[in-house]
Amino acid sequence: MRKNSGKEPGASWDGVVTSMVPRNGRPDRIAVYIDGSFALEVDAGLAQGAGLRVGGVLTAEGQQVLRDGDRPFLARARALALLAIRDRSSEELRMRLRRLGFAPETIDDVVAWLKDLGYLDDERFARSYALEKTRSGWGDRRVRQELRRKGVDRGSVEGVLAERQADEESVREQEEALQSQVRRRFGSEFRRDAVTAERRLTGFLLRRGYDWDSISRMVEMLRSEAEETP
Repeated sequence: MRKNSGKEPGASWDGVVTSMVPRNGRPDRIAVYIDGSFALEVDAGLAQGAGLRVGGVLTAEGQQVLRDGDRPFLARARALALLAIRDRSSEELRMRLRRLGFAPETIDDVVAWLKDLGYLDDERFARSYALEKTRSGWGDRRVRQELRRKGVDRGSVEGVLAERQADEESVREQEEALQSQVRRRFGSEFRRDAVTAERRLTGFLLRRGYDWDSISRMVEMLRSEAEETP
């Protein structure tokens, strides 16, 4: 038997399992040590199903079988870690898992599993994203573009935006957020040079996805307030 020096990441060798401990304090992930050196990390249920035990012999071939069998479990763990940071669309999660090197069929299984658990829901994501961005001053056009870029299907996007437009409180919140933002950024400019301020305000709101009706309403509001200021 060849003992691993610990300097060859990913190397495998035939040896005796000398220790099996939770990886980084997680009971669902088991670190397996062979001949006293770390060999691999696998799902705890997979290790149990394979009959892995301290004192047993684990061949290099057996280690590779465990690694291959662990890929779906590892993909699930990585996906849950990503969703713990923030909610994501299905396509965003797929993209991240592809970057991590997981196979398409594994990614499909993970996405389906997360949807069944309710952890992945594009409509919920779109609703939350639209609320956050409109409160920060984005218009519907910008929200629509970004949600489509994130892979949310058109029907879900339009449904969420229609919900917000039909909700009087949401419309009021968005209008108040917009007024507050443009007053803060352009109110003093309108008092100094209304023509230049109008041009800058128009570009600013276009980039944030507002339509011409909204832009005209904000221009009129700031012009009127500037004229009333002594």
